[in-house]
Amino acid sequence: MKILRITLIEVFLLLAIMRTSAQDLPSKPDQLKLLKQFEGTWNCEIGKDTLAQWEMIPWGTGFEARLKYIYMGKTIKEGRGLYGYDSALDKIVEAGITKGKDIGVYVMWFISDRKWILIPYNDLDAPEKASFKMEGEFRSPDNLVEINFTDNKPVKTKSWSRIK
Repeated sequence: MKILRITLIEVFLLLAIMRTSAQDLPSKPDQLKLLKQFEGTWNCEIGKDTLAQWEMIPWGTGFEARLKYIYMGKTIKEGRGLYGYDSALDKIVEAGITKGKDIGVYVMWFISDRKWILIPYNDLDAPEKASFKMEGEFRSPDNLVEINFTDNKPVKTKSWSRIK
């Protein structure tokens, strides 16, 4: 009887340790939930008299994106895109077209609640070898920063502010 009690106590302690250990494991970021942080209209000063405006409009389980560059009040570049969550990849896929250019397909994933990585879809098998990469971070709910890399070297930083 004493051995049975000791064994039961050991089993309960083991179960408690296993449950505590499982709770200590870092959880994977919820990609679909985190994608929703982009909703709204965002502005970024690209250069003197040049503003980029990016609208993320909820559509289905993702977003329709509209991007335009405005120089001295005149639109000089426009693009459209769709962002959506791919559950098989556990990543966000974006397909976008800028007027006058080929379609671009990218994959994006959050590595924390505030930080994400975006690379061309074709480079998904070897992200460390991607010729282009963007790293982004929400600095606050209404401010984000993107750093563009070419051949793993930072080439451009953009700061975006949500206006609505």
